[in-house]
Amino acid sequence: MNIVIITPTPPDINAFGVRILSSLLKNSGFKSKIIFLPGGIEHLRFDAKYIYTYSTKTLEQIGELCKDADLVGFSFMSQYFDRAANITEYLKKQIDVPIIWGGTHPTYRPEQSLDYCDIVCIGEGEQAIINISKKISNGEDHTDVKSCWYRINGKLKKNEQYPPVHDLDALPFADYELENHYLYDWISENIIPIDKNVMKEQFLRMPYFHNKHLITYRTMTSRGCPHHCSYCASSIMKPLRRRSVDNVMNELEMILKKFDYIKLISFFDDTFFAAPVSYFEEFAEKYKRRIGLPFHAQCSPTTISKQKIDLLIEAGLFFTEMGIQTGSKRIKQMYRRKVSNRRMVEAATLINKYRSRMMVPDYHVILDNLWEEMQDVKDTLSLLLNLPGKFGLQISSLVLYPGTELNDIARKEGLLKDELNEVLRKPFTFPKGTYLNYLIFLSGFPMVPRFLLKGLAKDVFIKLFHSQKPHKFFDYLFWLTMRLRLAGKGIIALLTGDFGRIINYFKLAR
Repeated sequence: MNIVIITPTPPDINAFGVRILSSLLKNSGFKSKIIFLPGGIEHLRFDAKYIYTYSTKTLEQIGELCKDADLVGFSFMSQYFDRAANITEYLKKQIDVPIIWGGTHPTYRPEQSLDYCDIVCIGEGEQAIINISKKISNGEDHTDVKSCWYRINGKLKKNEQYPPVHDLDALPFADYELENHYLYDWISENIIPIDKNVMKEQFLRMPYFHNKHLITYRTMTSRGCPHHCSYCASSIMKPLRRRSVDNVMNELEMILKKFDYIKLISFFDDTFFAAPVSYFEEFAEKYKRRIGLPFHAQCSPTTISKQKIDLLIEAGLFFTEMGIQTGSKRIKQMYRRKVSNRRMVEAATLINKYRSRMMVPDYHVILDNLWEEMQDVKDTLSLLLNLPGKFGLQISSLVLYPGTELNDIARKEGLLKDELNEVLRKPFTFPKGTYLNYLIFLSGFPMVPRFLLKGLAKDVFIKLFHSQKPHKFFDYLFWLTMRLRLAGKGIIALLTGDFGRIINYFKLAR
């Protein structure tokens, strides 16, 4: 039996969940084919409402790869809804096989998803995909498979959901065998087979000391998150579960043996630092001895500690990111972020003490909250301007994703009326063009003097230049600054001969 999994992805093609599903299918005796469709940031402007459609040529190539399929699966997040719908509508006209959707968006919008596909998988899909595949292979009725929804004769059939996978060590490693793996290549505009050389260009390149960028392998040591933020849909992954240290090391050793050009590891857990100290004691000893590469991991103000960071830096930690999100007490309550500004400053101070051994950290901030007032934005800017040391910012415009508490609140209050255009087609990477937003954006540029920003943040300038509504002038400043930043990084990459990094910047900027 042949199963094709199609995954619209960001510019990198890690796709942890899809690759694990592929490994499970192969281990169960099925043939698995993966089609990766990476996409960049198509329109760098606020509220672009960009409707993504694939070219006829690309759809035909996808159709050709699916012609021998017995089951076609899609896995995607909400911002890739248009892409999944576009391909599904095409395939429905070309092949007569069941199409199943899974991932966060189908989980939270199953009825909408069933307007396009035949089956929706709710939650984690490992057990469901194997059971459906077995039943289809045996010619049996599969409409009783747990975690799956159907629309039969116009009526919804909602099957009981499988519990989350408790023992993550029991799952196979992600499928990096590359056999029957295909990739949309934006340069040639063709879907091409993936080999070791193609994969080398696709792996993420993360910054390292002395302006180096190293080929990076991303993985996750856990599922779930200890926090319960109202803007995040990660409740699909609760409760928090963690792989054993040996399981993680075995995966990394396997990957490094296969791809000897990987020089850096990124642990992409929602909050890697959430593990207890005892876990990191074992992790640090085994990682340093068995892997020995620099690594990146995310923390949060409530999970970072001196004991943990000492252990991890000794093992190879060189860069961390931390969620700040807002400096407003009122908005923090709305976000269910139970952390004071004082604790955030303490966490940033702790990170800053290791500046001789770590790169400038990145902090995450959310802008454009529908319920924010000017004072809330000022509180966030004030917090950032009083954090110690240099830092970069990962800023995002708040998107009310399906499945989040804020989405439900906005619907009840009448603030969200058109989810398709206001949520699914809203780019989260580009904030509103307002004066305060732009100052927050600039605070993440280490070369911009802090005293200058503090001067520009005085009430006299805010009253003169700030409006809650976006202004074309600041929209243009955002667009220009982002483009210049990407161009500057591209020039440095060119001068240092890092051509893979140049390709990555083109992907982001196109």
